[in-house]
Amino acid sequence: MIILQPSARVKRETGINFDVFETLLTNMLEFNHKKNLNISVIIHKSKVRGTSFCTPVSIKDYRIELDTTKPNKRYIFGSLLHEIRHCIQNNLFNFWNDDILKTWKAYYFSKEEIDARKMERLTTQFIKYYDSFMKMEEQFKDLKLSKIS
Repeated sequence: MIILQPSARVKRETGINFDVFETLLTNMLEFNHKKNLNISVIIHKSKVRGTSFCTPVSIKDYRIELDTTKPNKRYIFGSLLHEIRHCIQNNLFNFWNDDILKTWKAYYFSKEEIDARKMERLTTQFIKYYDSFMKMEEQFKDLKLSKIS
């Protein structure tokens, strides 16, 4: 299971229901990797404007500094998917590049960044998945299906 622990500020600034986000993300990744994941991610607002990044604390614990300067869902979801892919690279594939990449070109064309950008390609579909779930949750409440009436 992937556990996301966003700060109150990140929750407020993004408006994301992180319980739903982590459930959908866990389902998608565990199903496709055919493995149970055990990852815990603390999410804080990035102090570097325009930059999100991930830092491993241990093989299963990570800290994401999320850039929230662009308050649109596509940018936030894409950034989260990208950074969580770095967690997967370390946790599942035991790959973490500690080398300092000296140029933008070396960074951009590094194996881990190319791989993380591939995860970003799921952003549109993931947003549809998330929005559909949120709409269904709202309809479930409207129909009062949590009890027999």
